[in-house]
Amino acid sequence: MDISIETYSDSVPKYHEGLCDDQIRIVRDESGVAAILADGRNGGARASLLTSFAAKMMVAMRGSGASIDRVADMIAESQPSGGKKGKAGNIAFTLILALFDGTIRVEQFETPDVILLRRGRPVELQTTQRAVQGGTVRSGRITAKKADMIVAVGNGMLTAGRNRKLKDGWNLKNIETYMANAYDSRMSAEDPVRLLLAAGSSLSSGKPASDLSALAFRINCLRAP
Repeated sequence: MDISIETYSDSVPKYHEGLCDDQIRIVRDESGVAAILADGRNGGARASLLTSFAAKMMVAMRGSGASIDRVADMIAESQPSGGKKGKAGNIAFTLILALFDGTIRVEQFETPDVILLRRGRPVELQTTQRAVQGGTVRSGRITAKKADMIVAVGNGMLTAGRNRKLKDGWNLKNIETYMANAYDSRMSAEDPVRLLLAAGSSLSSGKPASDLSALAFRINCLRAP
């Protein structure tokens, strides 16, 4: 099976910050599309350096033919605290690889679970876990179907509205429901990203306490050879 892959990403910086600590990078090659959402978790200048480094590492390693799980392990191992969960100075990340043969791989380290919408309905992505120097990388694999939408967000999206319109922030289940309700079969990859960032900014009264970042993949034109 062959597919075409549409992608889009964007971020809104933390209030009073000119630049985002979060970094998103998307690269295409003859096999498919790979992307990273590297989450600085409000770590300031140091986090910005680390997320930029992680994005560059993904691009370089994919360019040299490294597997997506190897990329994930290397980024986790390069953490200042050795990948240990919740340690100060560590960044979080989501890696997505969509191949033109219909295979989709997801690797995550301390970021919210990706949202998979199939015909507009949320579908749970089954994952396995592996230890990487005291931390945990979550790994998932699916075979794409026509019009599948995969959406990844940074941790900052979960804080949208906290202490303002939502006491505990915008949790992942609420984001998933919002995406499902907003789904339209004609949506592009750009549409969910713009909707999420607009909603997150609105819930935060235009003053987000953290960077708001989103990345989307849309699978188009699935066809048999």
